[in-house]
Amino acid sequence: MDTDAVVVGAGPSGATAALLLARAGHKVVLVDRARFPRDKACGEGVMPPGVEALRRMGLLEHVLATGARPIAGVTYQHSSAAARVKVPFPAPPGGGPAHGLGVRRTSFDAVLVDAVRREPFAVVREAECVTRLIRDAGRVTGVTTTSGEIRARAVIAADGLHSPIRSWMGLRVSPRARLRYGLAGHWRVETRDLNAITVTLAGDHEWYEAPVGPDLLLVSILTERSQPPVTPRSYAAAARRSVPALRDAELVSGPLGAAQFHQRVRRVAEHGVFLVGDASGYDDPTTGDGIAIGMLLAERVAENVGDFLTARVPIEVAEARYARDHIQLVRDRRRLTQLALFLARSPHLSRRALERAVRDPRALGKLVAINCGYQTFRDLTPRDWLSLAGV
Repeated sequence: MDTDAVVVGAGPSGATAALLLARAGHKVVLVDRARFPRDKACGEGVMPPGVEALRRMGLLEHVLATGARPIAGVTYQHSSAAARVKVPFPAPPGGGPAHGLGVRRTSFDAVLVDAVRREPFAVVREAECVTRLIRDAGRVTGVTTTSGEIRARAVIAADGLHSPIRSWMGLRVSPRARLRYGLAGHWRVETRDLNAITVTLAGDHEWYEAPVGPDLLLVSILTERSQPPVTPRSYAAAARRSVPALRDAELVSGPLGAAQFHQRVRRVAEHGVFLVGDASGYDDPTTGDGIAIGMLLAERVAENVGDFLTARVPIEVAEARYARDHIQLVRDRRRLTQLALFLARSPHLSRRALERAVRDPRALGKLVAINCGYQTFRDLTPRDWLSLAGV
């Protein structure tokens, strides 16, 4: 089969890239080894920039119709102190929704994949595993799958955190960070009065609560080595001990797990292959921006690949432009993730920072704005840094 672009991975970043390319009139094949809808371990939060991306694609109402819950901000609290502060999402500088969404991945991914299916220039191939890359004179010219060959002028790898294509291209950098893992489950809880993500800092781990339906609460733990260890077998009991809303609640799905989040790449585009979403590098789920940033990166890769497919620029220029766009989108967000992990690993410092934020939440609010891409670290003043240090 011949096509303009083959997109490997039908998660939010891959489906977004395929949808935008198909709408621009390019022939696209979207391949995924799973059959949709499918579940996976995820924080299931879409930050405000992702909500705006859904609006731009005309899919926001479709996602809301699945029962997705608007989220107004983030509540931070400390397990060993009374410190608790809610930080609302800031308004986008150019206008647009100042709220995020809590979404079930089963329904969210289905909305995006179904939108791709409706495009006349797109083909969706599920339950099909990519087994290798096709190369010709140093360029990647397609992929081989369990069903045959797909020849393409561009290959977009959206195949996840542990991307096989990234490894086959030799673009993976061996991680040096500490091993973190996460477990996520869904609980039957009344969520109509919940409009924020709740983050509980507990020293060697963090708990996250997000309403993802009228009576469904996602509860996840991120940890390195919690004491006592939280495993899939002990997850339900640990969650009931740590999250008051779960004392008499029913665990309806999960837990699902994921690990080894920290991934780095040498390049995000090379020899006709473009890495997008988690495949293009990742730090940690602690800031909850994975879905949104994946969709934003997909918009950029679709524009740059589209310029190549219409002969506006050669492939090397498209790759260089995408690499530049990638840096601009992820640089400050990665710095923020490192700062968040540093604070989370220091119970004394994180408690002081939250107690200070109760009195003056402006510095914490700027960090949330940085996570949304509305501000940068240059906007933090010396007073903000002192506030984050609890001074």
